[in-house]
Amino acid sequence: MDYFFDWDKAGDAHVGIEPIFTADEIVNKVDELAGRLTRWFDTEPVAQVAMNGAMMFGADLSRAMSMRGCVMEMDFIHVTKNRQKSTIELKATTELPVKGRDVLIIDDIFEQGRTLTAMREYFLSLGAESVTSVVLLDKSGNNTTSIRPDFVGFECPDVFVIGYGMDIAYRYRELPFIGKMGRA
Repeated sequence: MDYFFDWDKAGDAHVGIEPIFTADEIVNKVDELAGRLTRWFDTEPVAQVAMNGAMMFGADLSRAMSMRGCVMEMDFIHVTKNRQKSTIELKATTELPVKGRDVLIIDDIFEQGRTLTAMREYFLSLGAESVTSVVLLDKSGNNTTSIRPDFVGFECPDVFVIGYGMDIAYRYRELPFIGKMGRA
């Protein structure tokens, strides 16, 4: 049975959503990443969660790191992508000072690297000492990208995913697992 959620009892409310990564798998992966990241930082990082999709991942990861003794400040950055124009826009930027500090970018999905590049450049332009990135899902496949995340949770098939903070038309963010519409 999945953590927090008995999928069989969901009934018709979630018909057609097939889990790709279960809640239990996510909990275990977040725990593993928290251990690795806590050992990585010898300072108190400034965690920057990419909204809205990484909100649940960011919350769970920061709590798991805190349980291991990692103290951090945390803020949210809102980044939007216009796929038709291939542009990235920072809609809400950090309010925390990052000059001379280590920044940890927490994001949900890595595909082509444009969002991660924009966030990394933004924090470096503010004088960050270092920028480390962690993503829950890597959907880049065999694509060659100019940047790679420093830490990755899962390699993800090239399908549109929902749940655990990720949505379709603002729905399904609340699911404790990551799934796809239709059969996997």
